[in-house]
Amino acid sequence: MSGPGELKGWINGPSLPEEDVKKGSPGLDRRRVAVLPFSNMSPDPNDEYFADGITEELIATISKIREVSVVSRTSMMQYRKNPKPIRDVAEELQAGTILEGSVAKAGNKVRVTVQLVDAAQDKHEWAESYDRGPEDIFAIQSDISHNVAEVLKVRLLANEKQRLATVPTRSIEAYMLFLKARSLVNQRTLDGFYRAIGCFEEAVKHDPGYAAAYAGLSGCYGLLEGWSLMRPQVAWPKALEYAAKALELDDTLAEAHTSMAPCLAHMKRDWKGSEREYRHALELNPSYANAHYWYAYELLTAERRWDEAIREMGEAGKLDPFSLIIAANTGRVLLWAGRREDAIRQLQRVLKVNPEYWFARAELGTALVSTSSIEEGTAEIEKALGRSHDNVWVRAALAYACMAADRKDDVEVVVQQLRRVASETYVPGTVIAAVYAVLGEKNPAFEWLERAVEDHSSTLTLLSMPLFDSLRADPRYKKLRERIGLS
Repeated sequence: MSGPGELKGWINGPSLPEEDVKKGSPGLDRRRVAVLPFSNMSPDPNDEYFADGITEELIATISKIREVSVVSRTSMMQYRKNPKPIRDVAEELQAGTILEGSVAKAGNKVRVTVQLVDAAQDKHEWAESYDRGPEDIFAIQSDISHNVAEVLKVRLLANEKQRLATVPTRSIEAYMLFLKARSLVNQRTLDGFYRAIGCFEEAVKHDPGYAAAYAGLSGCYGLLEGWSLMRPQVAWPKALEYAAKALELDDTLAEAHTSMAPCLAHMKRDWKGSEREYRHALELNPSYANAHYWYAYELLTAERRWDEAIREMGEAGKLDPFSLIIAANTGRVLLWAGRREDAIRQLQRVLKVNPEYWFARAELGTALVSTSSIEEGTAEIEKALGRSHDNVWVRAALAYACMAADRKDDVEVVVQQLRRVASETYVPGTVIAAVYAVLGEKNPAFEWLERAVEDHSSTLTLLSMPLFDSLRADPRYKKLRERIGLS
């Protein structure tokens, strides 16, 4: 398996010249900050969620400073399991400034130690130790952020000072529950999402004014719908309710605007409103990789604004360079935009980093089939199917490959399999529509798409997939897009 450095060359990702990558320090951006996972020095090893939470909170807090670019959590947490020397971290992330530290929690005392390192000069710029009560954790985070700005000679604007001084909750119990919830969300499992919802709900019981916890609830329901783990009719009303509550409490919270955006797009079919929310989130926090990512993947691709979508995916990749989902979906967007060879190269890079990543393998197979490399593409999709535990979208991709190989009977089998699964559990109508589209059976394809429209399924943003190519010339395709608010 190759290292994450394989992703350095991806489309619109970090673009430092190769010679600078090799010699390192002179090419580092001093105002690009990487916050290494804080060490858990607490007596209880189960308090690691607290150390991770402090790391994530510092990333979010420093991100409020517009002139500073901050590497996202997903990329930084790679170094929890695979620690490296600071110089190596700096070169991999092209970050000139590294913040590292530790956290110890014992009873009602918290000790936080931090040091800021100029990676280019290999020298310590600033260090501090804080021995406080847990209720002072936000003041500690604010003080650290101010010192980062001072060391980097960044002049804070009045609104930035105000946002850095904001205390999100006065309840330490609510805050601890919030950190646990976010740790569970990051597991990206069905059980993790539901347990996170429980923690977020407990958090807002302790503090009904905790905007970030409401944004977290909204995000959980949005992810459950997006992963087809909850029916849209159940998920979207809850996601909308909680996003609205978060914004009512704090409209400067980028996460709340990012959670509201897909609710407006899919539940209300208000794409202009959705774009306003994404743009507002990015104005508030230009370093928020997820806002760049969802703006590109959910909205810009749906509106077929390919150049903008690829550019925003690139921004997300710069901020979160080791995120495989961002890297793989960049390949997917390139494929939808008709840049098939670029898509293939991108997905191959992802698989060099993680050969077991079935989603990237299925997308690579689809891209290969679309370029008439049918046998090779089919083999990739078949590998992905086994690793994905029979994911319905990978089955649809296999149908696409089978049809390209004139194996129509095999496609018919996939249709029946998916219909059987759909009779037992929730399957987005878009999936079954895709297989009928592959077969060229347009009437049932549009019937299943109508179900997805009625459900307000977010999977309708996937209509740019090659699997739907046979439907595009049909007048019903244009009408369907118009029905969901897209031209």
